Amino acid sequence: MHQDEPDPMPEDDLDWSTGVQGELDWPMVDEEQLENAALNAYLDAEDEYAPLPSEDSFLILSGDNAGSVVTAPPAGSVASKSGIAPPRIERDQALLGSRPIYLVQRGGRYHRFIPRVLVGLHASYGDSLALGAIANLPSANAQAHRDFFALSPVSALQIADPRCYLLDKDILRLQKEPITARGYKNAPYLAHADARDWVQHVLDAQRGAGANLLLTPGRALDPDDPQRSLDRAYEEGDDVLSRLGRGERVALNLTLPARWLSSAALRNRLLDQIMDQDQFDTLYVRVQWAQGKAFTPPDDAELLAGIKKLANLCADEERCLLLPQTGMTGWYALAHGAAGFGLGVSGADQAFAEYVFRPGAKGAVERYFEKQLLHTLDRNTHKVLARTPGYVRCTCPYCPALFANEPWSHELSALHYLHNMGELTAKVQRDSARNGRHAALRRIVAAAQRFATGLPLSTEQSPKHLDAWGQAL
Repeated sequence: MHQDEPDPMPEDDLDWSTGVQGELDWPMVDEEQLENAALNAYLDAEDEYAPLPSEDSFLILSGDNAGSVVTAPPAGSVASKSGIAPPRIERDQALLGSRPIYLVQRGGRYHRFIPRVLVGLHASYGDSLALGAIANLPSANAQAHRDFFALSPVSALQIADPRCYLLDKDILRLQKEPITARGYKNAPYLAHADARDWVQHVLDAQRGAGANLLLTPGRALDPDDPQRSLDRAYEEGDDVLSRLGRGERVALNLTLPARWLSSAALRNRLLDQIMDQDQFDTLYVRVQWAQGKAFTPPDDAELLAGIKKLANLCADEERCLLLPQTGMTGWYALAHGAAGFGLGVSGADQAFAEYVFRPGAKGAVERYFEKQLLHTLDRNTHKVLARTPGYVRCTCPYCPALFANEPWSHELSALHYLHNMGELTAKVQRDSARNGRHAALRRIVAAAQRFATGLPLSTEQSPKHLDAWGQAL
């Protein structure tokens, strides 16, 4: 299926295989012509399916039709070893928060493989997590987003993020020109933010892309003019509520510089506003924090405390809190009451980081996510770690092809990461019978801390965030 491949947006340039944001002029990738032995070995696997008895249909887990739901399995396909797939759930059931919500960003690279990751996670863990897919509206045209959602039928939530915060480079730390020519073409509302019917155009763009959970515009909240900024966000939100059709649902979309959570005065003002205005039962909150090492969660105690208090409030007030673009930090927030979190293949999808100019990198970084350590390492460090007593090798669907072939497949390594984070999300739910998600996540973090003790890791490779999490838990 042809899809309009997006130009990399400034916040999408930090790729799984690189350590630098914004300075690499990546060529357009013809994914149909990928010359990658490991990836091809995986793609050439025979079709596999899992029955959906509740719907009298089948989930296709691999092969050309991966991600699809069909009434009969393809000829020559084989039944999945995982057996019968759990029933799919709908948007409203997912937003109840009875299962943690795992959102995966479409992104600009490898996006055609994401539906098969999602369908594989549903087949194995669909009774313990709700899945969602996020499309970045300025990055591709509406048809490309609709095609992506169509290939993700296990995604209870389908979100077309308008990214209106790109207009706020006076508040956020963004690249000098955060919106490309293609961005304006795909999201023309970004060029007409002063129009009287601007909110309507933002909504219509999401509808046109196939979203089933709409977002308010999500302009950045100014910490230097806090009350006016909050009032504007809620006024636009109320405008959106007045324009909803039958069966539509919306989330209040907030974009926050980190000061809103790390400063007690700003945080209290934000939390008071959320508590006092209860017209939104779902919040979609993006937080911009300081840029650190790629794929490494922040260990800022004040920021983590702010995320905790926000999640606590939403849980207490029965609001569904979604934390897109937070990576493992969003997963950690499940312990404190967040309903779901989002990530993707690029480093920018793990953290909405402040833009920092960096010189171009030489060569690609071969990364590997260590679930047992809750941390991403370079390949050479992984080799050392794999020889450590007590190390548990990954059993995800992507590692056999990843380690059986050379050269290193950045694509399969990225899919391994997405799968493992979904598995960790399901593990929090499955172990929550023992004193809830907080206790379940605390046990996972404590196990990672014990494993990390005494490992031969350099200061740069050390999972510093584990100690910050352990103290907060």
